Amino acid sequence: MCNRTSILPALEKMQPGDHYCGIFRSDADQRRITVDFVRLGIERREKMLYLVHLQTAERLRATLLEAEIDVDALVASGQLIVQAAKDVYLIDGVFDPRMMIEMLGRETTRALEAGYTALRVTGEMSWALDGDPGSERLVEYEALLNEFYATGARTYSICQYDQRRFDAELMLDMLHTHPRVLLDTEGIDNSSMYYVPPQAFLAVDRNGGILEARLANLTGSATAGPI
Repeated sequence: MCNRTSILPALEKMQPGDHYCGIFRSDADQRRITVDFVRLGIERREKMLYLVHLQTAERLRATLLEAEIDVDALVASGQLIVQAAKDVYLIDGVFDPRMMIEMLGRETTRALEAGYTALRVTGEMSWALDGDPGSERLVEYEALLNEFYATGARTYSICQYDQRRFDAELMLDMLHTHPRVLLDTEGIDNSSMYYVPPQAFLAVDRNGGILEARLANLTGSATAGPI
């Protein structure tokens, strides 16, 4: 049985090194992720990077103000940075997963040097649907992020996916590349369900790697005995 919690306790459990896939199917659920993500960043004295795409910076500001969060003070202090997703993901006009991860490393170092306890990042991944150069490497990026977080980096993220916009094949890849999932209002531990370690997922024989990971998960779940 999967481990499910309500959305706020799930976010409260987030720690540096965590990589969440935030799957939502309504604007209300996206707002819920947004508000709780920022509230916890304030409480924990963490620097926050929020990357918008379909949602504008003005709409994000309105959402936070409605939740009685002083977004203008957060931005003025530098604790919250709101940027257009493409301005960050498309370095020199091209998406390069390793360059993006190197940037996250630099931003984490800057956050710690400024006195913050960690860097928390959330981004609307819908930018990848626009067909910009390198956007076909999105799944590779999500897999490689797990290697970066495994190094002990003081950063963590929620990658936001609007299921109404992404096709089923890509959403399945997201389940394979994220150890934890926020679905609607629930937090789900995906590490022993659909998640596939990056070495297996990025193997030449991707399907073979996924199969071996799935079989290992089945073996682990069989400890309770035969049916």
